[in-house]
Amino acid sequence: MTGHEKPSPIPPVARVLGLAGLIPFGASAFSQWLQVPFLPSELGFKAGTIYAAVVLSFLGGIRWGTAMKTLNQGRQARQLAGSIVASLAGWLSLLLPPVIGICLLIAGFLLQALWDILSVEQNHLPEWFAKFRMLLTVGAVLALSSMLVRLTIS
Repeated sequence: MTGHEKPSPIPPVARVLGLAGLIPFGASAFSQWLQVPFLPSELGFKAGTIYAAVVLSFLGGIRWGTAMKTLNQGRQARQLAGSIVASLAGWLSLLLPPVIGICLLIAGFLLQALWDILSVEQNHLPEWFAKFRMLLTVGAVLALSSMLVRLTIS
């Protein structure tokens, strides 16, 4: 992109769905600090970590999808192999002790965002995706970090 071009806008549907996807993160984190009638603390923690694992797996699926259009077989093999790491990390996070599991989820989200940003810079993903992924990653990581703090001070 040259200095005269406007950045490509985030597609409205992606914006709405992505931001709505932060609601379960926020509700789960909120339930750890205040009483929520429909989401008691224990259920909120379980719901939040399971949701985070599912979203992390979804992000790996995005990478699998982008790898399918790659013509270079070596790059495609690396992309496909790397794409399953997010799903495995999410699954493993649910089997580990809670503090370690949340730390793994946070690390998974941050590493996935880094991979996505690098892919945008290499023109493998649309330009708008990097900025949007950072926004969504910050929301998810803040919620998970809030849950982690609450867990460690309880």
